[in-house]
Amino acid sequence: MVPPVWRYGEGYKAGAAYADGLNKTTTEVFVVYHSDVGFDKTFTDPEWGAQTAKSMMDQGADAIFGCGGLTGNGAITAAAQAGKYAIGVDADQFLTLPEAAPRMLTSAMKLITPGVAELAAAAKDGSIKAGNFTGLGGYAPYHDLDSEVPATVKTEMEKINAGLLDGSIKTGVAPAKP
Repeated sequence: MVPPVWRYGEGYKAGAAYADGLNKTTTEVFVVYHSDVGFDKTFTDPEWGAQTAKSMMDQGADAIFGCGGLTGNGAITAAAQAGKYAIGVDADQFLTLPEAAPRMLTSAMKLITPGVAELAAAAKDGSIKAGNFTGLGGYAPYHDLDSEVPATVKTEMEKINAGLLDGSIKTGVAPAKP
């Protein structure tokens, strides 16, 4: 299991549980990892991603969050083609995956620029620490689907994002799979 992909999956589940707590709802989240193959195929199997997404949609999923390179792209493209919501990863995939853009709700984004700036500042002032660096995350704009997202959801997303960034909201997701 690739730790960043695992964290995305666990974070997605934690986010759904957090929203359920706020809204007194219950959301069923399906998480499947392509760990049945070697790393040479984990990120390069869009057919598996699409097939897995279709299976989830057959079980009632109305949004697909696809992670893992081309494999994840296959999942979110299948979701978009089925008219479901697609959630991208790493960058704003509305801009990088045009075949899914019409149904791209948002993307979980690695905020690379602030992370690099933080590392450079730490190197300059001598406070840089050894080991892996986990930078900030965020989410992409709703783009073409903006009118489908209720104002109350947008406001709550902004509050949650601020809480995640300032540390007042914790995901409970470990940095590495236990």
